[in-house]
Amino acid sequence: MIESPNRLCAIAALLVLAVQHNPTVAGEVEGFTEPYRTINVAAAESGIIAALHIEEGDAVEFDQPLADLNQEVLKASLEIARAGRDATSTLKSAEAELSLRTERLAALRDLQERGNASSEEVRRAELEHEISVARLLSAKENLEIKRLEFVRIERQLDRRTVRSPIEGFVIDVYREVGEFVVPTDPIVATVVQLNLLRVTFSIPASYTKTMKTGRPVALRIEGQTKPVNAEIERISPVINAESQTVRVRVKLPNPDLRYRSGHKAYFEVAGMPARLTEKPKATRTN
Repeated sequence: MIESPNRLCAIAALLVLAVQHNPTVAGEVEGFTEPYRTINVAAAESGIIAALHIEEGDAVEFDQPLADLNQEVLKASLEIARAGRDATSTLKSAEAELSLRTERLAALRDLQERGNASSEEVRRAELEHEISVARLLSAKENLEIKRLEFVRIERQLDRRTVRSPIEGFVIDVYREVGEFVVPTDPIVATVVQLNLLRVTFSIPASYTKTMKTGRPVALRIEGQTKPVNAEIERISPVINAESQTVRVRVKLPNPDLRYRSGHKAYFEVAGMPARLTEKPKATRTN
C-alpha cells in the first residue's frame, strides 16, 4: 500500500532533525567552471581586414598575431622614414665644416700671438666656428627627429596587427577578410584562458566568516571521483540583500586542460547542513 501523507511528513521531519543535530554533515554549494579570463580582442585602429591567422578553436600564444589590417600606405611611409633616418650626408658635411673651422681658428689665434693676425680676423673665425657648431647640432637634431618619425610609423604599423593578449583558445571569430573595422565596433575575436579556471559560488554569509583569500579548498567536479585542489581567490565584501549570500571566487589550476569550462563544481562548506535533495518516495507493498 502507499505510505500515508502524515507518515511521509514524519519521515521528512526526522531527516531534517538528524541533519541539524549532526554538525559533521557538510553541505555543498554548486557553481560552474568558467574561463579564468575571457577577452574580446579589438583592433587598435580602423581599417580593412587584410588577413586572418586564426579559426574558432585554435590555441594561441601570448602576442601571437590574430589578424592584420591593411598596411600598404604605412609600409611605404616607413621606407621613406627609414631612408631619412639613415641619410647622414648633412651630418658628415657639418662635421667636416666644424673640423675645418676649428683648425682655422686655432691657426689664427697662433698667428695673433705672434702679431701676424688681427683681432678682427680672429673674431670672424670665432663666429664662423660657432655657426659650424650650431649647424652640426642642427644636423644631429634633424637625424634624431627622423629616427623618432621612423619609430612612430613602425609602432603605428605594429598597431595594425591584432595580437592575442594571453595564451589561450579562440572561441569566436567575428570578422572576415575584407571587412572594415571601425572604432564603434572593433572586436575581431574572443580568446579565453583555460589553463586556469574560475568558479564563483554564492555561499550563505554566516559560513564565510572563517574563509580567507588564498586558502586552499577542495572542489568536487561533476564526473570526477576524486576532489581537486583549488584556492579561494576573492571573497566579496558585500552581502546580497535578497539571498543573504556572499560571492566567493575560487581559482582552479588546469595546466593539462583536464577540466572544461561549463562543468558543474561543488564546494563543500564546513558546518553548513546538507540540503535535502530528494523527497521520500512513496512505497507500494503487496
